[in-house]
Amino acid sequence: MFSELEFLPVPATDLDRIRCNGHDDHGNPLVAFDSGEGAPLRCCLRMSTEGEEIALIAYQPSPLGGPYAEVGPVFVHASECSGYAGADFPDDFRERRAVLRPYDATGQMLDGVLAEPGTAPGELKRLFDDPDVALVHVRNVIAGCWNFSVRRA
Repeated sequence: MFSELEFLPVPATDLDRIRCNGHDDHGNPLVAFDSGEGAPLRCCLRMSTEGEEIALIAYQPSPLGGPYAEVGPVFVHASECSGYAGADFPDDFRERRAVLRPYDATGQMLDGVLAEPGTAPGELKRLFDDPDVALVHVRNVIAGCWNFSVRRA
């Protein structure tokens, strides 16, 4: 269904650097804690489960630069995980409300869409019908946090 799109978590190379340094790129210490259930993990694009060690870090998800290249909080595994290699919209994010923000190749935001539960995959495909869309951020509705990015494969 989404073979022409690539779903992008926090890159493993960024996480390796942060874990090795013991702090994120903005100086915040990497502090592991038991998540309980339901924290949206941006390293493997699923919800946490009871007993997993996770950390909250500050992360800049946009490689495009520009004034919309904001930094925000994201949950990740405190130690190495399998990452996300799926070729479809991540299951644990399908039934969540989301804000979809498309950006052009210079990092300028082109639009914004509020997707109700179950509609984000269809809205995402619709946004990529616009040839000017280079990247879409899928974000949390309440906190505005980045969940993952999507680009053409």
